[in-house]
Amino acid sequence: MTDSDEWARYVPIRPESAGTVPAHRLPFDLSNLSVTGLVIICELDDPSPENLRPSMSMKMTQYLRLSDESMIRLDMDRGVSASKLGRLVEPVSWKRPAADVISEVLYLVQADAPEPNSFAWEQYAEAARLRGISVDAEALRDLPHTVLLSDEIAATYEF
Repeated sequence: MTDSDEWARYVPIRPESAGTVPAHRLPFDLSNLSVTGLVIICELDDPSPENLRPSMSMKMTQYLRLSDESMIRLDMDRGVSASKLGRLVEPVSWKRPAADVISEVLYLVQADAPEPNSFAWEQYAEAARLRGISVDAEALRDLPHTVLLSDEIAATYEF
């Protein structure tokens, strides 16, 4: 772990890799729940079939975490693909420090924000309202955000 990676840590997303029992789904009433944070889950995606060069694709799915620890998907997904160009003389490696991956994810997710290093809070609030969650942009602005990397992404990058 390098100095720049001290603020990043790996936590498995899938229950079987964490050795935990899967959560039991309970019905809930959204009107009784509050939003407690923004969660961005990053997973490997299928590369474009037209691309014959070595490539890697990652999808970023955004959720609001609610007070009962459930999450509501916002349908504000993002994605990124990387390809190796030119003559390849060595095996392809996508290894990068976790902090760099998380920074890139935040940069891509924040691309539509009206101000730098922020999120498009109005869009998040509108997406939440469309799902029956009453929250405004100001309330969302003060909540924490978390970037989770899937086991496959974690295996691809350095931690």
